[in-house]
Amino acid sequence: MPDISLFGTLNTGLLGIYASKLAMNVVAHNIANANTPGFSRQRPELLTMPPIPASSLTQPSIPLQIGTGVYVRDIKRVRDAFLDIQFRQTNNKYNYWDTVTSNLHFVEQLLAEPSEAGIRYLYDSLWSGIEEVITDPTNTAAKRGLVSRAEQLVQHVQDLYMRLEQLRVDLDNEIAQRTQQINAMVKRLADINAKVRTAVSLRYTPNDLLDERDRILDELSNLSDIYYYEDNAGQITLRIGNQIVLTGQDVVELRALERPYGKGFKEVFAGNSKLVFNDGKLKSLFDLRDEILVKYMNRLDEFVLSLTDEFNLIHQDGFNSDGSVTGLKFFNDISAERIEDSKLYRLAGAKRVENGPINFISGMNDRKDFADITTKPFIEKGAIVFFDGTEKIFAARVNPYDKVEDFQNTLSTITDRWFDLKVGAHGDGGYRLYFESSQNLRNTLALDFNGNMFNTMGFATKNVDVFVVDRKDFKVKAGSYKIAINGKEEILNVTETTTLEDLATQLNTHFGTDIKAFVHDDKLLVIPTKVNEFNLKNIKLSDSGGLFTQANIRVETYKALDTGRETLENILGRSQAFSIRIGATEIRIDPTKTTLRDLAKMINDANTGIIAEVTPHGKFVLRGSRSLDFELKKVIQGPEALWTALGFIDPDGNPLNDWDEGFVFLNPFEPPKDQRMRYIKADALFIDKGIPKDPYRFVEKFAVNSTIRSNPETLAVDIGYTEENPNWDAKVFKPSGRANTGIVELLSALRNKKVLNDGLESFNEYLGSVVAELGVESETAMKIKSNTDLMKKEIDGERERVKGVSLDEEMANMIKYQQAFNAAARVMTAVDDMISRVIDRLGMVGR
Repeated sequence: MPDISLFGTLNTGLLGIYASKLAMNVVAHNIANANTPGFSRQRPELLTMPPIPASSLTQPSIPLQIGTGVYVRDIKRVRDAFLDIQFRQTNNKYNYWDTVTSNLHFVEQLLAEPSEAGIRYLYDSLWSGIEEVITDPTNTAAKRGLVSRAEQLVQHVQDLYMRLEQLRVDLDNEIAQRTQQINAMVKRLADINAKVRTAVSLRYTPNDLLDERDRILDELSNLSDIYYYEDNAGQITLRIGNQIVLTGQDVVELRALERPYGKGFKEVFAGNSKLVFNDGKLKSLFDLRDEILVKYMNRLDEFVLSLTDEFNLIHQDGFNSDGSVTGLKFFNDISAERIEDSKLYRLAGAKRVENGPINFISGMNDRKDFADITTKPFIEKGAIVFFDGTEKIFAARVNPYDKVEDFQNTLSTITDRWFDLKVGAHGDGGYRLYFESSQNLRNTLALDFNGNMFNTMGFATKNVDVFVVDRKDFKVKAGSYKIAINGKEEILNVTETTTLEDLATQLNTHFGTDIKAFVHDDKLLVIPTKVNEFNLKNIKLSDSGGLFTQANIRVETYKALDTGRETLENILGRSQAFSIRIGATEIRIDPTKTTLRDLAKMINDANTGIIAEVTPHGKFVLRGSRSLDFELKKVIQGPEALWTALGFIDPDGNPLNDWDEGFVFLNPFEPPKDQRMRYIKADALFIDKGIPKDPYRFVEKFAVNSTIRSNPETLAVDIGYTEENPNWDAKVFKPSGRANTGIVELLSALRNKKVLNDGLESFNEYLGSVVAELGVESETAMKIKSNTDLMKKEIDGERERVKGVSLDEEMANMIKYQQAFNAAARVMTAVDDMISRVIDRLGMVGR
């Protein structure tokens, strides 16, 4: 069989020309689109033509395959799908943190910390105004300044709150705009899907359409997390967030619809299904609008709610400068407008549980055996002087190594005593040493003359000053001496035979309502009576005749029995222990040792989310903390007698269940209307229920009381005092005087009182922690953004290295394909010359 024809060789060269020409066209296309966004460089896929098997004359025994040239099977994009996926995932995260960072920076600018325009500066300014009133409580200008500073704080907090709310509105509008932007891109992808399907069915490779599709997917990855796959027809199915929005050419349009609650911010739906974004810019917009900004607005709400309630509970119990009971709250109550949509935030007892009778004072306690107390020895000689505050006074002594039972026996022999020293059971078992009296032991002054008798018996003590004249110093010239005590003048006669006992008798006769004179161990003691609160500062002694000057009178300080500890035993008349239960937490209470403030501390230490405190005038307060969404929503059980004594509820008239520990005092599952009726006696504060993904909006109700704002003279200054009462329900409430600044001092002390963040932070600490929290969150977002940006740039650089156009490389390819084109053309020229010789020169023999 003859070899392949010259025309076959000519065709091979022609195919080389065509292939090289097409390759140069691809190179030219790459160069032209070197700066086109999203363009992927293309490469011709060159393959050899099918060979022709042949047996030639020169190789008759060996079959050959003769190559027939080259053809371009396809033009392929140079792209790495794995890098595309990595880039889009990283791009999601970068755009999320980029949006969060920019908005947190804006919030930082709004807070303006630290600066004179910041909330902490205005807060400090409010407390400076309080200090000015303390300095001069009668100064109207100082009071007006305090009210003005409070109004400035209110206005600033409300302005900051409003700007944060406006930022939420702006973010909500952007969500709607971005939703429409996504719809436009998805519709474009649907159109590309249709064109790609047509091209694939015709066995074309739609490179430029695929580049456009990838570019749109890149843009979509700015806004949301996207997931897609390609089917055999070249079409993609696209999922955004948790919803499929594109299948082939079918588009599920996104809709931004307003919520049916709150201020109607928008949620995004795909069809009838809610779309949840997991990453990207839209995820950050939702997080900022519904979580991050709401968190800081709620921080302001908590600050305002706690500040308002704490100020009001203190201020409404005070007197203004002219001695009138104001009964005013410093700020307007942040109370609910509709009972149906409210929740119980705070309960305050109706009773001022203070200044009642002290009938029991505990010393040593928690002893296992009776003898552990009775056999306790006194190491030193000592004595205690007991004074009932008016008439009765006596001394009881011990010798070294006398026992407590010896001291008890000594006291039992004194017929004029008004109390007993007993040993008895208490709490959950064990024994204690205690004073018991049917009279009010507040009116008793007991002075320890060696300083450790009360300590040995385990009783708490306080320091008391008295006037003292030693017998050895009583060397006074005979005569008449004018003495005045608290303005009352009397003449005391002294002779050469006058003794300290005689002087004591004269003092008691003339000044018995103000002082009590008593001789003990060669010392004349001049003790203020109960009328003067056993306080030497209330005694104004004038010694114009020099009697006491000659006697070298002086002031001595003694340890005295602390008779002012208002234990629950005195309030409730019970020494046996009992429990209260908050949710699943049990708090065991020994009333012989526990005061109201101890009870509040025990509740707070239990970390149940319920915050307890006692107001300056003995009102017991329970609040719901942040962890309970500012609602008293724990079941609270305990003896009915306790809650009745604290003024929360009225007794049910059945004394048999007064100490039933299973009594349900607070049931959070009751409707608010029923709760209002249950606690109608107490001071109950109901606040608006929270709306999901919305701030509490307490700041919007933040305002200084209009009466105080218009007339600063109504500002409470004096804390006053309650008179003694027989049943621990102080009704008589009187002013202490124009110079008393007890109320403003208590307001000042609020600065460092830990009432915020579940009782962990004071107002001062709280504002600092909010600013610090914002700073840390902003810095963290910035760092994550920076790290993500580096990763994104690295991946994008690697992706560009794969798909990007290198002009140097393309020029090298152009030269390569041009040389191939020239070579193929030379082949055709040579074959043409061969054909011409065959046709023109062969068969001319004899010419």
